[in-house]
Amino acid sequence: MDSEQAANFQQGPVTDNQSQFSNAVEEEVIIRTVKLNKYFGDKHVLKDIDFEVHKREVVALIGPSGSGKSTLIRCLNALEKATSGEIYIHGERLNANLSVKQLSPMRRELGMVFQHFNLFPHMTVLQNVIEAPLLVRKMPKDQAVALGEKLLTKVGLSDKRDVYPSRLSGGQKQRVAIARALAMQPRALLFDEPTSALDPELVGEVLKVMKDLAYEGSTMVVVTHEMQFARDVSDRVIFMSDGSIVEQGDPEELFRRPKEKRTQAFLERVLSVLP
Repeated sequence: MDSEQAANFQQGPVTDNQSQFSNAVEEEVIIRTVKLNKYFGDKHVLKDIDFEVHKREVVALIGPSGSGKSTLIRCLNALEKATSGEIYIHGERLNANLSVKQLSPMRRELGMVFQHFNLFPHMTVLQNVIEAPLLVRKMPKDQAVALGEKLLTKVGLSDKRDVYPSRLSGGQKQRVAIARALAMQPRALLFDEPTSALDPELVGEVLKVMKDLAYEGSTMVVVTHEMQFARDVSDRVIFMSDGSIVEQGDPEELFRRPKEKRTQAFLERVLSVLP
C-alpha cells in the first residue's frame, strides 16, 4: 500500500455565487493554516500560506503547474510534511511528526481524491468503498455495505458494485474514489486535480458528481484546471503562483476583474475556453 492509498484508507450552474456563499457558508472553520512553508531541498514550494476553509464552503485552487496547489492540500493531511507553520483540522493542530496510527483520527476528517484513483485492484468496487469504514471506523459489515451501496448509487455506479477496477473507465474509477472518500464521512473533501488524468469525454461525469456534492453542502477544496467548474460551482477561488497565494475572492469578481497582474496574465491564457 503506497502513501496515497494509506491516506485514503484512513480517511446546473450557479448564477449568484456571492448569494450562495453568504447563505451556505457557516462560521465553523474546518481547515486553517498559519504561515505554512514547505521546502523540497532548496526549492521553496509553499511560502507563508495563511488559508482557511469554512464548513459548507467550496474552495477552488487555481494557478499554473508548479505553483504549490497540490503540495498545499497534501500537507493538510500529512501526505507531505510541512517545513514550518501550523495546520489545524477542525481546531486541532496537526503534528506531522506523529506516527500513521496517531495521525489516523485527524486524517479521517479529510477525504482525499487523487488524480490517479489509487483503487485497490484486487477488490471489487464495493469492497474498495467499504474497506476503510470496516477497518478504520470499525463499522459493522452490514452497515458498511448499506452505506457503500448508497454512495455508489449517489455517484451513479450501483450496477458496478461487484466489478473490479480493471473493468472500469477512468471516469468510473474516479467516481468510485469519490464514493470511497465519502464513506469515511469526513468533514471535508480534498480533490487533487481529479479530472486531469481523464480523457476529455469522461471529465463531465466526474464534475457532475462534484457539482452535486457542492450543491448538497459538502465542504470541498479542489485543485483544478477546470475553470468553468471553479467559476460556476465554487464559493471562493484562490489563485496561487510560485508558492504563494496571490489573490482570492468571489469567483465572478476574480474571473472578471482580477486585481493582480499575475492573476490577469494567467486568466488571459485560460479563459478563452470559457463562454
